[in-house]
Amino acid sequence: MTTAHPESKRVKALRLGIAKEIPKFPNDKATLHSLETSSLASLLIHYNNWAIRYVSPRPRTVSIEATASGDPRWSTLANEITAFLDKVRRGDDLTPHLSLEPHTRGYTPASAQKGSDVDRWADKDFLLNVMGYHHFHLGPQVYPNGFAARTDNLIFARVSRDHFTVVAIFDHSVFERPEDSTETMTKERERLWSVFDEHSSRGMAPGAVYIPSMITTSGHSMHVVRMADDYAHVIREIDPKLDDIEFVKGLYDPAGPPCPKKPKLKWHLNYLDLGLLDTTSNMFFVFRYGPN
Repeated sequence: MTTAHPESKRVKALRLGIAKEIPKFPNDKATLHSLETSSLASLLIHYNNWAIRYVSPRPRTVSIEATASGDPRWSTLANEITAFLDKVRRGDDLTPHLSLEPHTRGYTPASAQKGSDVDRWADKDFLLNVMGYHHFHLGPQVYPNGFAARTDNLIFARVSRDHFTVVAIFDHSVFERPEDSTETMTKERERLWSVFDEHSSRGMAPGAVYIPSMITTSGHSMHVVRMADDYAHVIREIDPKLDDIEFVKGLYDPAGPPCPKKPKLKWHLNYLDLGLLDTTSNMFFVFRYGPN
């Protein structure tokens, strides 16, 4: 039987910092309060659901699926695509090319309400949660506000820590969802599902059953939920040891630099990398690496 520990100042600072960082809508005291009073695990679900929409800046190898290179737009947009993929290979910050929504629509309490008319996806990226695809605008110019020029045609890609797989090109009609089952999907959305099914079932025997993605009833991907539970577990297990200087020295021993006489450790999330940041030495000890 485990012994419950009171919340330390480090954990409280992390929790309140996350609650403040996530863009809220409506951006008012009530929404902030709903986050601040959430459990650490629940709060990490909301944070991970928001932060996974970004891509950490790091060099990546690039591969291109035939579903992308075979599109007539591939040659038409060759200059824009080449410039963008050069940024991917260099490890440039790709945030300017992402959707604007995550900057303002990270969490809303309305998505957790009960009822048939509740929009579970109001604070989520449906295609990213279900398919694992990020989408990027190809505008070569980045404006002073930090955003690249918006383009109708978008690159869809699977992004890991080291690899960037270009899946296809779509225009914005790919985001249009039928209001009910009697309506037909746009041609671009139909093609997206076809591409997704082909990639998900690749290499499988004909007639085999597969589950490409698991989504919880809240609309969060199962991966995000499990990741949040794991992060909360790590924090609960490690945090009580951080007042033991010998334990802290043990963090420094494999890293090389000497441990400061008075380390100041705080829990820190860098994109989706979870770890401890020593503000005295600026050392970041990563306990869990994020998916991208």
